[in-house]
Amino acid sequence: MTSILTEPVTGPSAWRAADFTGEDDWVVTLTPEEIRELDVALTSARIRELPLEALTMADFPLPALGKTIERAVQDLEFGRGFTVLRGLPVERWTPDEARLAYWGIALHLGTPVSQNADGELIAHVKDYDEGGLDNPATRAYRTRNALPFHTDSSDIVGLLCLRGAGQGGGVSTLASSMTVHNHLLTHHRELLGLYYRGFVYDRRTEEGSQELPYYRNAVYGYFDGQLSCRFYMTHYIESAVAKTGIPLSAIERHALRLFQDIAERDDHRVEMTLRPGDLQLLNNNVVVHGRSAYEDDPGRRRDLLRLWLNTRYARCIPEDFARFRRGMPRTRR
Repeated sequence: MTSILTEPVTGPSAWRAADFTGEDDWVVTLTPEEIRELDVALTSARIRELPLEALTMADFPLPALGKTIERAVQDLEFGRGFTVLRGLPVERWTPDEARLAYWGIALHLGTPVSQNADGELIAHVKDYDEGGLDNPATRAYRTRNALPFHTDSSDIVGLLCLRGAGQGGGVSTLASSMTVHNHLLTHHRELLGLYYRGFVYDRRTEEGSQELPYYRNAVYGYFDGQLSCRFYMTHYIESAVAKTGIPLSAIERHALRLFQDIAERDDHRVEMTLRPGDLQLLNNNVVVHGRSAYEDDPGRRRDLLRLWLNTRYARCIPEDFARFRRGMPRTRR
């Protein structure tokens, strides 16, 4: 049974909105030299025609940009837990080139892992016309709905913006889950046990034939002196009820709403609108993220490429705390 942290989290991961003066505090604009280096590596990798999974860091050398990426990893793992790399030339890359360049950057960030039952290592975040989140077979990244605060399964999630929403929306919102925990500790200490026990989540039809269609995962865990968070989509909790036959209690519903309310506070959250060529990176252990709804123009869909990965500095946490941290099992062929 995990210990419950009863002291406030300190350090850069427990940030508030007032700790930042604006996006210059988290945006790193790539230099012309770094872009040229990326183009050279991209051309070399294209000529070799290796599948993505066969490529290594040595196949995609980035001596200058690699240093910038290393600083980003340090910010993710030991700092505020999020950053944006700006200026990737997606407007002049083909879709395949953007995918390959993104993969090359990812190799310098860490180890990519599978995101779904199809085994996708790079997934398109866009509206697939599958309906909203009330559809129990739809994953959140495949809709244009507003998304409440949540985490993904891996330690790090990256979003490379290819196209923004033509009619607006899709604003990204971040909050420190460490600050949320500190607020709970101060004002709602009696509820902490609920978050450490966690909730049951729907697999959304991605389970294997011999697997249960749901699983339990804790929101907070305190291991080896570090607090970690996993707060998956609340819609997945709601749809799991139909499969378990166990309704949520009033106090559980209150705890779920309270978490959202604390993260949504003006003094806790920051917002950003990703522009084409922006690569947003965040650490799910210490940051929760959400998104406003958006509308596409006819024939022009908002499109982001998503990667899940773990860095070489990955913290030690039990496998059953962050379920699917090392990737979603491939159950569809």
